[in-house]
Amino acid sequence: MDFSIFIGEKRKEREKKKMGRKIAFTSACMLLTASCTGLQTNLDKDSSANPVVANTSQNDEVKVIIKKGNDTKKNKKSKENNDEIKNKIAKKHSEKEEDDSDYITTNINSNGLLDEKELVDEEMPNSRLVMQKLTELKMEQRKILSEGTSSQKKIVALQNKLLRAYKQWKGTKYALGGDSASGIDCSAFTRRVYREVFSFELPRRSVDQAQAGSHVPRSQLKAGDIVFFKPEGTGNHTAVYLGNSLFLNASTSKGVVISTLENIYWNKTFKYGVRVNETA
Repeated sequence: MDFSIFIGEKRKEREKKKMGRKIAFTSACMLLTASCTGLQTNLDKDSSANPVVANTSQNDEVKVIIKKGNDTKKNKKSKENNDEIKNKIAKKHSEKEEDDSDYITTNINSNGLLDEKELVDEEMPNSRLVMQKLTELKMEQRKILSEGTSSQKKIVALQNKLLRAYKQWKGTKYALGGDSASGIDCSAFTRRVYREVFSFELPRRSVDQAQAGSHVPRSQLKAGDIVFFKPEGTGNHTAVYLGNSLFLNASTSKGVVISTLENIYWNKTFKYGVRVNETA
């Protein structure tokens, strides 16, 4: 074989191999480019299909902040409304108390506080002590009407009503089982006073009246409370508390009178007070 021909053949083989490598490299690059392009395309499609996904966390945080802000505004406004309502109620209550206070003062001043001499028979035993306690009570009432609170004036008005109810029965003789102007016993008188003053019907028997409400000690007695006594050797005794140790009762020995817990006998036999919830 001619040597020049041999050299030419070898050169052609090398060029073919070189061309093959170029073609393979080019194909590999094209495949890699296509793969990367496809991946990016898919990512773009996912993003365009749901653009909120990428920002979900941020959007949730923004929503929470906005909600908290709105809740704070609502709570603040609600509190302001509640405070305004409370202030209006307090103002109305205060105005009502002032009106009640003025009415009570005017009404009592017009009718006058009852004269203690009209309430006590000076010939009765212990009448001097009762008169003294009534005078003290009347002085306290005048002070309250002048400068007391509405609640205090209501107590004065109640005391006056109790005394007026008592005055209708003053001096009525005691009669066991009686319930009329010709004779009345302690439980019937207590029941009559409650009916007149409170429009409330107590039980007829003294033992049942003693259970008509909650028990209170002597130091906490208020006008209108029932006072319960248990004298030795006799039955139970009930009466209506007035104030300043005074109470209204139908005594077995004196009939319907005003008595005081400072009397030795009543102080010894006193058991407890009874506060009827419906009249408290």
